[in-house]
Amino acid sequence: MKFIISVVLATSSLFAVVSAGAIVKRAPAGPHWDYSGDKTGPDHWGLLDPAYVTCDAGMQQSPIDINKVSLSRFVTCAKKSLAFDYKPLKDAVAHFNGHTVEIDWTPGPNTHNNSITIGKKQYNLIQFHFHTPSEHRINGRHADAELHLVHRNPTDNSLAVIGVLLQAQARNVPFFSYITALQKSVHAAAKPSTSSSSNPSIHALLKDTMCYGTQPTGEEAIKVNHKLPIVDFSPLVRALKGFTPRWEYSGSLTIPPCSENVAWNVMHDPYPIGLEQLRALVDLQGYNAREIEDSRGGAHK
Repeated sequence: MKFIISVVLATSSLFAVVSAGAIVKRAPAGPHWDYSGDKTGPDHWGLLDPAYVTCDAGMQQSPIDINKVSLSRFVTCAKKSLAFDYKPLKDAVAHFNGHTVEIDWTPGPNTHNNSITIGKKQYNLIQFHFHTPSEHRINGRHADAELHLVHRNPTDNSLAVIGVLLQAQARNVPFFSYITALQKSVHAAAKPSTSSSSNPSIHALLKDTMCYGTQPTGEEAIKVNHKLPIVDFSPLVRALKGFTPRWEYSGSLTIPPCSENVAWNVMHDPYPIGLEQLRALVDLQGYNAREIEDSRGGAHK
């Protein structure tokens, strides 16, 4: 599956896991699913495993197109307050998990629980990841990418996700520096003949087009764990605090098992990402956006 936008492509075909200095294959977890148009793609997720049935039968599935219709039915301009309690994150790991570039960590006894409070309910940040292009649309249009900040309430385990639309700009953005660092680690672990720098087809592409391409699968879907000394959220949080409006609705995870009752807050204003960083993100994960779900028969009725 492919999607075209006006930026430049750089893509590679091999991903590797580096663990204690060795290249290791990624062990599959659960039934294989992907973003293809085949039997493992989004239209068939609900058939792959009984645990995934909500992907097909759910009534509040995500992502959605935020437009006049959805705003009149189930999306509202956020009325609940949104407060961030984020501090710099130490010893996180960036990796491609087979579906997305994800940043996660193992909380220690002295780890600050980065959290948000929506209204009076607190949710702790558990990971964040990316989709290219964006999964949510505004009036039918994708953004270049989307950042999902995933949070969980420690009492009832309910989820809240902050969706941040990303727009490419010429200058790199400090918050996303780990993306290009991860890409370099991947290419260092890959065979030289398959790295993007040595792939002549990349340089033959038209200057002003990006083809998101497909994700690596099977033997190619191996990953690099890239340790991050620190992740400083302050520039991102400063921007998010000033973003208005934001839209809230009750939706779902956008990947299997597509669990519902997820509290979504989607920011109206886009946050910048450097063109080089966007290229690296697409290089690492390809096309990984689920189609909008409010156009399906059972969604959000």
